[in-house]
Amino acid sequence: MADTYAVNLADNDPERSAADRFTHLHGAQELHAALLALLLPPGSKRAARAWQIETSATPGVKGLREHAASLAGAARLPWFELLLSRMALQPIAARQQLLRATRRVMGARGVVRPVDRLHWLAMRRGLGEVPPLAARAEANVEVVEWLETDVLALAVYTTFLSRMFVDETADSEAAARWYTAVMHHWQPHAEAPPFEAPDAESVFEALARLQTLSWMQRPVVVRSWVAAALKENGGVRLGDAAADALRLTCILLDSPQPPELVRHYITLPADAAR
Repeated sequence: MADTYAVNLADNDPERSAADRFTHLHGAQELHAALLALLLPPGSKRAARAWQIETSATPGVKGLREHAASLAGAARLPWFELLLSRMALQPIAARQQLLRATRRVMGARGVVRPVDRLHWLAMRRGLGEVPPLAARAEANVEVVEWLETDVLALAVYTTFLSRMFVDETADSEAAARWYTAVMHHWQPHAEAPPFEAPDAESVFEALARLQTLSWMQRPVVVRSWVAAALKENGGVRLGDAAADALRLTCILLDSPQPPELVRHYITLPADAAR
């Protein structure tokens, strides 16, 4: 994906126009509008209307929503992360205004998607609203200790992640199979609970627990998710919804991404990082 992005841009005028536009965004108001646009669910008229309301008084935003919509699934999150890093350099008032607007746009449809929760948490982290939790130290670097509470938190969060698979495949049985495949890996440490949808508070508590895992443990957890997802898909490329959920989770866990996940996404043009 990364190696062919420049070639694909040459053949895709709308996406190349979007890349050119986003590359040159640095002002707080334009970044505000672009980040909100990248969060819009495809085809949602209510969310689009909410975006228009939030940006109606902002000059220079014409075409930003269309540019965001033209991006391929493998490009949206890399651009989101880059623009969020630029927004983090803006004054605190601008950052807080963006977070308030994000909540309004996400709530415009009346239903908050699971991926919206991940985007929200990633935005708060990226904008400096929530500092990373300290990882616990490992007493023995050769033997990693997995506590029962770790595995139970993993079960809750894995069930939450499975909802992104359901949204993409409309197959609840596939989501349950993925959950079972992931949790089978952890059976020696604790018995996994049945596959049941958790409430939002339980998900946040589980994520907070996973954020205290040691630096050695976090990549192991992520690899278990990715390996089970690829196995469920027959070894083919991850779907965009599943990949986004996993990449956002890596951000929240401060964990490196497995190569299979890295390859799902484009590498932004070199001049975009300037």
